[in-house]
Amino acid sequence: MALLFLRHAMWLVVALLALDPSSRAAAQYLQNFVPVRISDPTTNPPTLYDGYKYRATPDNAVAYRNVIDTRAERITIYYNCHYMTNICQNEKNFRATARGQALHPGTTIPAGMYTYDFDSGNTVAGDAKTHQYYRRQASCPDGWKDSHTCPEPAGQQILWRHDGPWGSTAVEPSATDNTIEHERNAQGQVTRYSQLRYSCDEFPPATWVEGGNGWDRTTPANTFCAGLSCIAPGSTNGGVPVKAEQNWQGQAHLELRILLLHYIDRRNAEFQWHNPHQPQRDVAFFDFAAFDMGPDGYAATVFCSDDTAGVDDDFSFITQAKREETPANEFNNPDEPARTPRLLPGRTNLTPEQTYQRMLAGHGRRIDIPADVNGSTVAKRGLLGGLGGIEMRAAGFSADLSGRMTTPHSGDPSRAIIPKAVPKRQVTSRSSWNSTDGKPLLKTASAADLARARSIVADAIAASAERNKARLANAARNQYRLKPGTVIGGAATAPNNNNNNNNNNNSKRRGRRRDQNGGSDGAAPPRLLAITDEIAWAAALVAEAEAVAPPGGVNSGTTHPVPSNSSSSGVKRQAPVRGAYWMETIARRGTVPWGDDPAYKVFRNVFDYGATGNGVTDDTAAIKAAMNDGRRCGEKCNGSTTKNAIVYLPPGTYLVSSTIPLPFGTQVIGDVLNRPLIIASSSFVGLGVLSTDEYTGGGTGPDGGDQQWYINTANFYRQIRNVIIDVRNAPATEFTACLHYQVAQATSLQNVELRAGPGSKGMYAENGSGGQISDVVFSGGDVGLYGGTQQFTAQRLRFDGCDTAVHVFWDWGWVWKSVTMTNVNVGFRFVAKDPSGSIGSASVIDSSFTNVGTAVLVSPPSAAVGSRSTGLVLENVALSGVPAVVADTSGTTHLSGAGQSLVDHWVLGPVYAGSASARSFSMGGKVGRYRRDGGLVDSSGNYFERPKPQYEDRGVGDFVHIKDFGAVGDGVTDDTAAVQSALYSSQGKILFVDAGSYILTDTVVVPAGVKMVGETWSQFVAFGPAFSDANNPKVMVRVGAIPGQVGNVEMQDLFFTTKGPTAGAVLVEWNMAADAKGSAALWDCHVRIGGATGTGLTPAECPALTSGIAPGCNAASLMMHLKPGASGYFENMWLWVADHMIDDPDLGDANNNMVQNSVYAARGFLIESTAPVWLYATASEHAVYYQYNFHNASNIFTTMIQTESPYYQPTPPPPAPFTSAVGKFPGDPDYTCAPGEFNGCDESWGVIMRGCEDILIASAGLYSWFSTYAQACIDGQACQKAMMLLQGNHASVRIQNLVTIGTKYMAVMEGQGILATDNLNVDAHPFWSQISILDVASDGAQFNDVVWVHPDIWNMDEPEFSCAPPCRVKLPPYTGATSVVNFPLMTVSQDAWTSTITVPPMTLSKLGFEIMTLGEGGAGAGGGGLKRRTAFGSVWPVPATTSNWPVVVYRGPDGKSSTASPTGAFPTPPPSIGPGAAPPQMGAWPAQALVARAAAVDPNAEIADKARDWLCRQAALNPSFWDMDLVTDCPGYGGPGSGGDGFGWGLGWGWDVPEITGNATSQGELVLCELPETSTTATTSATPTRTTPTPTPTPTKNRADPNTNKIHCFNSGQKMSNIRLQNGRNSACNMLAMQAGVSGRKRAGGELQGPFLVDNTLTLSGSEEIHWTFEVKEGCAWTFDFDECLRYLKTPVDSCDCGGENGKQGGYGSNNCLSWMFDPNKSW
Repeated sequence: MALLFLRHAMWLVVALLALDPSSRAAAQYLQNFVPVRISDPTTNPPTLYDGYKYRATPDNAVAYRNVIDTRAERITIYYNCHYMTNICQNEKNFRATARGQALHPGTTIPAGMYTYDFDSGNTVAGDAKTHQYYRRQASCPDGWKDSHTCPEPAGQQILWRHDGPWGSTAVEPSATDNTIEHERNAQGQVTRYSQLRYSCDEFPPATWVEGGNGWDRTTPANTFCAGLSCIAPGSTNGGVPVKAEQNWQGQAHLELRILLLHYIDRRNAEFQWHNPHQPQRDVAFFDFAAFDMGPDGYAATVFCSDDTAGVDDDFSFITQAKREETPANEFNNPDEPARTPRLLPGRTNLTPEQTYQRMLAGHGRRIDIPADVNGSTVAKRGLLGGLGGIEMRAAGFSADLSGRMTTPHSGDPSRAIIPKAVPKRQVTSRSSWNSTDGKPLLKTASAADLARARSIVADAIAASAERNKARLANAARNQYRLKPGTVIGGAATAPNNNNNNNNNNNSKRRGRRRDQNGGSDGAAPPRLLAITDEIAWAAALVAEAEAVAPPGGVNSGTTHPVPSNSSSSGVKRQAPVRGAYWMETIARRGTVPWGDDPAYKVFRNVFDYGATGNGVTDDTAAIKAAMNDGRRCGEKCNGSTTKNAIVYLPPGTYLVSSTIPLPFGTQVIGDVLNRPLIIASSSFVGLGVLSTDEYTGGGTGPDGGDQQWYINTANFYRQIRNVIIDVRNAPATEFTACLHYQVAQATSLQNVELRAGPGSKGMYAENGSGGQISDVVFSGGDVGLYGGTQQFTAQRLRFDGCDTAVHVFWDWGWVWKSVTMTNVNVGFRFVAKDPSGSIGSASVIDSSFTNVGTAVLVSPPSAAVGSRSTGLVLENVALSGVPAVVADTSGTTHLSGAGQSLVDHWVLGPVYAGSASARSFSMGGKVGRYRRDGGLVDSSGNYFERPKPQYEDRGVGDFVHIKDFGAVGDGVTDDTAAVQSALYSSQGKILFVDAGSYILTDTVVVPAGVKMVGETWSQFVAFGPAFSDANNPKVMVRVGAIPGQVGNVEMQDLFFTTKGPTAGAVLVEWNMAADAKGSAALWDCHVRIGGATGTGLTPAECPALTSGIAPGCNAASLMMHLKPGASGYFENMWLWVADHMIDDPDLGDANNNMVQNSVYAARGFLIESTAPVWLYATASEHAVYYQYNFHNASNIFTTMIQTESPYYQPTPPPPAPFTSAVGKFPGDPDYTCAPGEFNGCDESWGVIMRGCEDILIASAGLYSWFSTYAQACIDGQACQKAMMLLQGNHASVRIQNLVTIGTKYMAVMEGQGILATDNLNVDAHPFWSQISILDVASDGAQFNDVVWVHPDIWNMDEPEFSCAPPCRVKLPPYTGATSVVNFPLMTVSQDAWTSTITVPPMTLSKLGFEIMTLGEGGAGAGGGGLKRRTAFGSVWPVPATTSNWPVVVYRGPDGKSSTASPTGAFPTPPPSIGPGAAPPQMGAWPAQALVARAAAVDPNAEIADKARDWLCRQAALNPSFWDMDLVTDCPGYGGPGSGGDGFGWGLGWGWDVPEITGNATSQGELVLCELPETSTTATTSATPTRTTPTPTPTPTKNRADPNTNKIHCFNSGQKMSNIRLQNGRNSACNMLAMQAGVSGRKRAGGELQGPFLVDNTLTLSGSEEIHWTFEVKEGCAWTFDFDECLRYLKTPVDSCDCGGENGKQGGYGSNNCLSWMFDPNKSW
């Protein structure tokens, strides 16, 4: 034996020496698999099968060896990513690489299959190095830690030990061996040693053929810092050996090796080339998967599936010492994408997830690698040196703890690795396959019952599959015909089954024209399978028969484990703890006062209806019972406002066997702490697991399509959140979707995961009309999201492992924001299902694509009008591994991904560049220089978003009920006082607004710090005489007491509505200015006026009239008002004046006949804010004047906005019936109705935008469907003249993907119309038009695209800045040089009076510079109309010049103010401050040039904007005249024409120019030169002498003298942080600005005359408040100045409590004219 081994070793050494040693060191052991036919001698006669052979090197001296194929028993190793966090992260990173995507190039070996190389393990001196050694040296060499920093800069995960997660990922500060930080007490003493250090983990591991340097020897395995146990000298750890993820991995690999060799030994007759004594010569296939199995105590598992063995008791295991007492969580962070393995006979067809299911069912042998018992010796002491060698692994094993030999090494048995004994399994709670525990249907069924059920299910699945396939192939699109039975003016519409869309009774929500927008006019697809009671019973019985018990048993309450192709990585979920989420246990006091059932249940927990959530009991019937309890609005109901309900799912796994329809007004809510899993059974029958709209099979429906429960465009008021739906077990042939989702406005989907497999889809949404989905993960499936809708907003979606992530087969406009796609073939497929369809437009914003074949696929674009070309805007899109960014179905690539990491801006479609006549068609490329406003973006430069809070970190005790404060909510009682009390009293808590209708007869104020949560859209109802006068509007809900109040507020799930005639009602007035981004916000809150039971504004009171005005139906003055100074974040908000009655009268007619009504509200949404505002998924419909009015507004970002004009107009025409109320609000339209087409006197404006700046509308759908309830106008674009009014706007106003219907002019811009016919997207009904980019005309520069550099640049040792070329850069003024300019004498005169004005010399201490335009090409490189262009590199800025002297204000003999300025030219600054420049009068020029560097994107926009604001304020306060660029770049800061003094230039605009208000002085009143008693004027003719008396000075008010300031400190009381005080000062000064008549961005303005006093309290979050006063004393006047206001209020902060910037207690101050106080307090 020894001789044989020696001969083999010598042969191996000779073979290795024949190769280049450097090649060996680079790990030359390749994945060199070659197909071969292999003989199986165990069959009779012997047979050949397809296999592979392998050799470790390409050297011909090394013979090929057949690969041992173990797939007959599916040997699989699973990593549990709950514990092996960083190793799993490394594996995930590897899969994202090109090598990970093509693991076995040139073969058909499945992606999830790897190859174990038995030539591995430790060796002794003199032995040849193993394959493992060289592979490891290629990836984790001895010096790895010296060149690799731990922890990882990105992606480092929590570290686990045997006793739980360790609290830190940092390393010890002085460690040289990557020891993990120890635990210490407050004195810095070590209280517990980590006994962990970072070591190199490589994936694939070096023991696997796929490890090392890859196929081409240039791609080493991925490496990552992962935990390995070590011993801290002197520590005992209580006698328990420490283990970590690399220890568990090594043990798992050893068990894998043992199991593979055991398998080979048992079947050695099949593999005759294998020598059991020389296993190192061979390799063997096995399967691998990594995913989060939850906290089940096992770090890894090795499994061998064997049908003949049943459950094998031969297990080895280790359980985690800190074993969670709670049940195991369902798998939540899967890493392996879904892949289809090569099909092989028998059991080899199983996917890894199917193998996993077999393992859970006990079909085979599993070896669990526990996380708590050290399987061998304690980690070796003293192993604290390098990280590179295999010897650094713990417990005396190699990197994977597998020995090279399984037999003793000749001559030294102690050095051999002997397989340890495998003890019997100590813990098992998995149920056997045929157990009936928890299966009530199965328990009572006979064998005959089960056989019959299987037969029924088989037939049902076959029928369902055929019908589902036909439905998907003929997906519906919206129809546009008035539905039969609709009542208009008392007459019902007769059924009309033809396609004549010129019929005057056609309706937007009901049309047909399937040849234009609804598919072909051929035979409709067959009706979906009707799931009878018998089918439902059979499917449920079979589901239980085939169910597998989850880990822990059927009563464990655990959730379902997730196979390896899920993509929930990054979602952190707490262990399931029942009752922890407040939603489940909060008291339920809600009612439906306007309903017909006093006992109606608003909240239903599915457990109360018999659901178990145990994964083996079929819960379909129980969930349906919870859905339908109380005569809900389901089949034969078109809608309801009195049947809303929450259906709550606690944590668990819910087995479902047939479709569960969701009635109208349903909120499906799961436990946010531990989302419930709804899993489709293998016997599932239906199209979608959850369905928001069902096909009845009753023929043609009211909308012209197949009859359904609801009209798809009127399917309002829904929510689904906090659930996981998994259809991977459903029959693959059935084309099942997790969600069948047909919805309209006021619907949302949040925090949902949809898991699909081959042939299935995450979501099927064939038609609809708006809504919002957010925070949804789509994992696997042939299509993640398949559907189309009129308009939609989708945010924060993630797609992983789908073949096609999104297939949109029709839409008008869709905004995709913050979408992440990974490992998909096609990202967005914007391709119609048939030639008649079209995909109108899409905006993809702030998104990323990783390992995506084609990011966006469209039909071939065309500039021809009516060609159905898709409008496309890509903005801030990140790329990695994307060959084609935009391609079309003809094979043309329009935007290649080669070399691209970021698409800044790319446009396809019609473009208007700042003028109604400047039309072009972009075939791809950046349009304009639009730059995001810094206040709107987050730290990454993405537009800010904030998901709806669910308060999962708060307990029930943190909530108070509105009914605790005396509110009744019965729709009758006046709840005004009780609601106001609740609002004031709930600060610091969360106000739970119990379901109900709360009558408000006067204004209620929502103070800062309030958080409100409604229950199924709780209603605040304006009612009574206070709201009755349109000429005296009255606010119902005022958020923030006064405009600009700084604070925070959160509101969700509420309705704002009215009852009866309330013509003066303003439903919501928003004054709050957020104290942090997104802190003043609402989600899922809506305005609804009329059209509902209890409102007194139904068709009975307000019929749809074609002549006259319905009396008593004037219901609102303004739906929502966003006031100046306010800011807010608004997500999923629908402002709707009802066009029809929502409530079905009898819930018994499947035709869903709805009745129109005429209800009148004057205005929609008025927006005057100049602070940051975000509008995500908002709509405003059917107001008389306008739907959206952006009036002098700025700093706004919107996703899709949507409008409709009133159906009754022009009968009456606007402004009727509110003619007398025109002008009651700022920005009301002009209704003088001058001749022409642009007067707006036919129908309401969709959007008005005047005096605006820095606004981006990502998409807009503006529709006019009617002219006095008739639709003959649509196809001729004649329902109204113009849809959008754009007038007098400023820079950077952009509208993307504008879509209009029924209007002649899409927009009127500066008096010029943009014709809809010029931009027709389709040449068929409804003839809609589309513009990809509309840059709104500006009265100045088109874009605010200047990058403002921070003033600190002049303090840098090496000053530099960066921007994305071409860029315009504004440098701060230079303050290191000073010059003095003599002001010329000026002679002024009036009549016979003359005087000479003397102004002291001007000291110029700041030097301003011209704006630089930087481009790669330097000067002359295509400036595009910009100023001189400079190349990047070292630059010297050019000083700015001006020809004008500053204006001097003086008072003439009549006491009136006048102005004068010298007539000569203002002195020019030095031409340069660079080398050779003359020295300044005082100081010095910069010592070195600035360095300008080109960047991929501009620097943080928010920082740049803050720099701009600071510089502009300084310019207004302390000017320097050599900086005239500020005149145009600081709008609203008191520049020329905006000073408010009537003199154009303002008072001393510029830098360092004093405000001259006196003769020879810069302060005080003007002192006139002394005049003689007479003044004589000589003329050529005799003229009598005239004496002019000296005028009597006008009495003047005293002015504040800061030199008299006195400050007093409180030195006691509440302490407050500096940032809170700063926010409070801003809020206070905003209030004073309003008092002084100053608004917007102006920093100087009106005067406050004494006596004047403001005494106010600012309410902040956390029960803090600031009491402040500001007084102007009698006989004094103070001209408001924002920055001076801030300075006064800051004095008692800065002058007191000087121990630091925080902990301030405030004080008060005064001078000769002013007094002020700033006092932090608590609100109790």
